[in-house]
Amino acid sequence: MPNTILLPGLALTLLVALTTPLLAAPEDTSEAHAVCECPEGIELQGRPWVRMMPPGMPSTAAYLTLRNNTARDVEIVSGASPVAATTELHDHIEDEHGVMRMREVGSITIPANGQVKLQPGGLHVMLIDLHSPLETGRQVPLQLELEGLGTLRLQAEVRDAEHPGMGGHHHRH
Repeated sequence: MPNTILLPGLALTLLVALTTPLLAAPEDTSEAHAVCECPEGIELQGRPWVRMMPPGMPSTAAYLTLRNNTARDVEIVSGASPVAATTELHDHIEDEHGVMRMREVGSITIPANGQVKLQPGGLHVMLIDLHSPLETGRQVPLQLELEGLGTLRLQAEVRDAEHPGMGGHHHRH
């Protein structure tokens, strides 16, 4: 019987943690940029990050901002990371009862001559069934497949989302 209570509790904790936007994540106006092996025309803005989750949580999310300097929309169609068994593209939608729920999406569009922000409470990359616990400061390899352009590779830092200034960094050009 204790497992019956524990599993829904863990699921609820994960849902709340991943769907709650970060109030303590101010815009980053520094000149720092993360390294990205980006296809031509695509640029990583700011520093990507992975949310540090409480011990025992099997999943987390990665957040980043990508700029598309081409004249056509670009689709992110899949993701992968060696730290997780499964990597999915997700969004949050409001159900008929007004409750925000996470759901997998088939792709994420980076608009022509525009940008897409993957952020808490919105679009994000879900890292499911982590192979081992992540530690704050660790660099997590992440790759995203862009339809027609190939693979984008980057490193995202694991950050404790509860400390001000530690997540959601972004640099405007």
